[in-house]
Amino acid sequence: MLTVWGRADSSATARVMWALGETAQSCKRLDWGGAFGGGDDPAYRALSPPGRIPAITRDDGFSLWESGAIIRWLATTCPDVGLWPADEAARWQAEAWMDWSAAPGRAIGSVRTAYRRQTPDPAEMAKTIRAAAETFAVLDAQLQDRAFVMGDRLTVADLALGVVAHRWFRIPEALERPALPALEAWHQRLCARPAYQDHVVAKVSARAQTLGMGD
Repeated sequence: MLTVWGRADSSATARVMWALGETAQSCKRLDWGGAFGGGDDPAYRALSPPGRIPAITRDDGFSLWESGAIIRWLATTCPDVGLWPADEAARWQAEAWMDWSAAPGRAIGSVRTAYRRQTPDPAEMAKTIRAAAETFAVLDAQLQDRAFVMGDRLTVADLALGVVAHRWFRIPEALERPALPALEAWHQRLCARPAYQDHVVAKVSARAQTLGMGD
């Protein structure tokens, strides 16, 4: 059985748990990181050298860290689920979208930083939201003529981007979040998936306040 080391409301942990749900893998999850601590534990550092969450371990001694690597591993070890596109060129495009997911992650991070200031500045909030919208517009364009990032089925590209997109849609429209219709339709399709509901919508939103800017 797999063990996932990471608190449930972490974006990185959530996308690993979502991937595990999509592949129907049984696992147990340990609260780790953030308020739970453990990142500096020497035994954990042996699993995840930088002390970041999540990491996974298996009963036979196998371990892996970094959510993107874990998702790739799951896609490889569960080929029947189809998380890797069958076409080689499409697979490399999916890899590129996975790597690009850091860009919207940074953009949402800037929004969260602005919100968390002791006295949030409306001008700064608006600026960071506009910048995030410009980044997400790239994904919105990709989704204009397809159900998922790579086409008609869920792949590793969606798993990499779905959690950060959820944070985008937690920003209230009252704060003038620009409309991105294709992105919104894709998000609604993700929300219809039980594993996404269980591990992203229910968990990442659990501690969020007005803007959904929880950890």
